[in-house]
Parts: sequence; structure tokens; C-alpha cells
Amino acid sequence: MRIKNTKRRRTRKGQFRAGAAAVEMALVAPFVFFLIFACFEFSRMMMIRQMMTNAAREGCRTATLLTSRDTTKADEKIRDMTRVVSSACEDKEKLRVTFDPPFTESPDSGTTITTDLEIDCEDVSLLPGWFFAGARIRTTASMQRE
Repeated sequence: MRIKNTKRRRTRKGQFRAGAAAVEMALVAPFVFFLIFACFEFSRMMMIRQMMTNAAREGCRTATLLTSRDTTKADEKIRDMTRVVSSACEDKEKLRVTFDPPFTESPDSGTTITTDLEIDCEDVSLLPGWFFAGARIRTTASMQRE
């Protein structure tokens, strides 16, 4: 019985092509994996932006209620909703929440209250900081006080 040599194949010119697929894979794989991770991270940033938009709406709604005397409860509500994504959202320097007009006592009824949320992408990203190059996620919600 004759055993065939399956490890080496000859091309028409007589050259061996053993390992060509491995070399091609080694050249192409980093680009493919980078593309996959970039798509994943872009989708994740869109999810975080939508979550921040919802948190801004809820925080603004809490601040516009007649029972609200200051923005403490609204700020807590925003941080509770954003805590799911990253622990960076608990840090007041990383997740910047501002209310306009800033109030420490109850504003008049009918006053428009605006809530702004902003966070750097590198604080919530799974990729290295250079990937987003200083990009930020920012969202705003406005409502009238009851």
C-alpha cells in the first residue's frame, strides 16, 4: 500500500506553497479583528449615549417636579441610571452633570430647566484611550418646571 504525501503540494512551476495560508492569515487577521472590535465599540458607545439621554430626561424630570428644592435628587437619579455602564459614571469629575439654571432653592413655575451630561469616551471605553482621541459623549434634556 502506497501512502500519499499530503503535506506538500506542488504548483505548476514546481514551487512549494506549504504555509502560504498561514502567512496570509497572519497578515489579514489583525485588520479583521480591529474592524470587529471597532464595530463592537462603536455600537457600545451608541448604547451609552442612548442610556445617557434617558438618564438626562429622568434627571431633568426629577428636577422639574414641584417637590424638588435642589438638584441633589436629580443628580442621584442620573448617577443611578448610568452606574450600570461603568463605575466612572459615579465619579463627578468624569461624568459631568450640569443644570441650567443652577438652583439651590426652588425656581418659579414655568422656568425651563436644562440638564447636560458629558463624559469622555476613554472613561467608558474598553479600547485604549488613543482610539477615540479625546472624543466625548454629550447629551441634553430640557423641560419646564411644573
